[in-house]
Amino acid sequence: MHLFNPEHTVFFKYFHFLPLLTVTEKRRIILLLKITVRIMGKIQFKNKIIFMYIFKELLLYFAVSFLFFFFIFFVNQILLMAEEILSKKAPVKDVLLLLFYSLPFIIATTAPYAALVGTLMCLGRFSADYEFISMNALGISSSFILIPVCAVGLLISVGSFITNDILIPSGTIKFNEVLYNIASSTPALELESYSIKRNENSVVVTGLIKDKTVHNLLIIDSSQKDVKRYLSAAKTNVEKSNDTAIIMQLEMLNPRLLNLDANDASKFDTVYGESIIYNVLAKDVAPKFISSGGPDKMTSRDLIKDIREKRSNPDTDERYLNIYVMELHRKFAVPFGALFFVLLAVAISRSGKTYDQSIGFIVGLLISVAYWAFLIGGQMLCLEADVNINGAFVMWFPNILLAAVTVILTIRRAFK
Repeated sequence: MHLFNPEHTVFFKYFHFLPLLTVTEKRRIILLLKITVRIMGKIQFKNKIIFMYIFKELLLYFAVSFLFFFFIFFVNQILLMAEEILSKKAPVKDVLLLLFYSLPFIIATTAPYAALVGTLMCLGRFSADYEFISMNALGISSSFILIPVCAVGLLISVGSFITNDILIPSGTIKFNEVLYNIASSTPALELESYSIKRNENSVVVTGLIKDKTVHNLLIIDSSQKDVKRYLSAAKTNVEKSNDTAIIMQLEMLNPRLLNLDANDASKFDTVYGESIIYNVLAKDVAPKFISSGGPDKMTSRDLIKDIREKRSNPDTDERYLNIYVMELHRKFAVPFGALFFVLLAVAISRSGKTYDQSIGFIVGLLISVAYWAFLIGGQMLCLEADVNINGAFVMWFPNILLAAVTVILTIRRAFK
C-alpha cells in the first residue's frame, strides 16, 4: 500500500521544488521510478560484484557524455535566446525562466544519445584494457555484459520517458506563458525586421526595425466582418501600453488606409492622415502562447484519449490525426531509443575488433547524428501536407534500423 501512496515518502517532498508539476504528475513520476527500482532489485543473478562494477562504470561514462551533449544543446538554446529575446532587452528574470522551462526538452533530447556514446566509450575502455578477456578467464560469459547494460538502458529510458511525457508538456505550457509575459512587457519582441506576423485577425508585414521604429509597415486587418482594411505607413513608432489588454501600440505617421468591401470589390474607401495609433490586443496574441490544445503540450494518457475521440469523429482530418499519432509514438520511441542504443553499443563492442574510448566517442557521435537526421526528417515528412506517411512508423523507424544493425552484428559474431 505504501507503494501507491508516494505522498508519504521523502521523494514527494523533494519534487516540490518543481512548481510546473501538479500533485498527480509528481505521483506518477515517483510511482514509475519506484516500480523500476523494485523490478531491478528483484532480478537475481550471480557475480553481483562484477555487475555493480560494470553498472557504475556505465553510469559514470553516461554522466560524462550527458554533460557533453547537455552543454551543446544548452549553449544552442542560450544562443537562440540571445538572438531572439536578449537582443531586444527582455527582462533577465523572464529569460532565466525560459531557460529553466526549456531544460526538460534538453534533458530528454540528450539522454538517449548520451546512453549510446557513454556505453561505447565504457565498453571501449573495457576492450582496450582487456577486461573482457579477464572476465572470461574468471568464468564469466561475454553475454553477462548484457545484464548491467540493459539495466542502465532501462533506467535511462524510464527517466527519459518521464521527462518526455510529464515534464515537457508542463514545461512547454509554462514556457509559452512566460514568453507571452515577455511579449507584453517588451513590445519589440513581437516584431522582427523584414518579416510577416500572423495572428487571429491580422497580418503584419514589416520592413527594417531600428530603435523601436518600424520602416514600411503594412497591416492587413480582418477583424470586422465583410470588411478588409489595409493600413500602411513609411514610419511607425512602437510604444508600450499601460493597458494590460493591449500588447503594444503602433503610432503610424502619415498613414494610408484602404477599406475594401468583401462582398463588392467595386466599393472601397481611402483615408489619409497625419498619424494613427493601432492597438495590438492581448486577446489576439495570447492564444499563440498559452493554448494547451497542441499535442506537444499533452501527456501520453491525454493523447491516447484525444486520438480515440478524433478517430470516432468522421469529420476529423486524417493528416491532423496523423500528427497526433506521431506525437504519441514520439513520446515512447525517443526515450526507449536509449535501450536500442545500448544494445547496439554492445554489438559493436563484441564485433571482434578492439577499440578505445576515442573511437567509441567518434562512432557514437556519427550514429547519433544519423539517428537525429532520420528522426527530424521523418517528422518533417509527416508534417508535409503533400506527403502521406504513417506517423507511428516514422517515429519508430530509427529504432528499427538500430535493432536491424544490432541483429546483423550479433549474427556475424555468432558465425565467426
